[in-house]
Amino acid sequence: MKANRSIACLLLAALPTLASAHVAEKVETLHDQALAEIPGHRGLMLTVSFKPGQVSAPHVHPGSVFVYVLEGTVQTQLEGGPVETYTVGQSWYEPANVPHLLARNPDPMKPAKLLVWELLKEGDPILKPLERGAR
Repeated sequence: MKANRSIACLLLAALPTLASAHVAEKVETLHDQALAEIPGHRGLMLTVSFKPGQVSAPHVHPGSVFVYVLEGTVQTQLEGGPVETYTVGQSWYEPANVPHLLARNPDPMKPAKLLVWELLKEGDPILKPLERGAR
C-alpha cells in the first residue's frame, strides 16, 4: 500500500511536465520584414516561450535560423548532431531544411524564452512539422 502511494505521488508530481510536453510552445512575432536587398525573401524575428518541462514537436525550418536564449535553459538537437544545452546569453545557428529533432526546456520549475531570427523565402512557413518516418 505504501509503495502504491509513493508511485501515485510521483505520477502526480510529473503531471505538469507531462501535460506541458504536448502543448505547443508560445510563439510571438516581433517583426516580419520583406528584404529589398534580397528580393523574394523576408526576415522574421520572434520569441519562443517554453513552459517548465515543455518539449517542441520535431520540425524543420525552410530558412536559416539564429537563436539566442533570453531566459532559462534549452536543449536542442539537429539531425546528425548531439543534444546541446544552451543557457541565458548563449546562441546557435540552424541551417535551412535540417530536421530539428529536439527542442525542450529541461527545467521542471522555470520557463525558458528564446529570441529567434529566421531568413525565409516569401510564402514559406516558419516551420514544417516533421512527418513520422520522414527522417
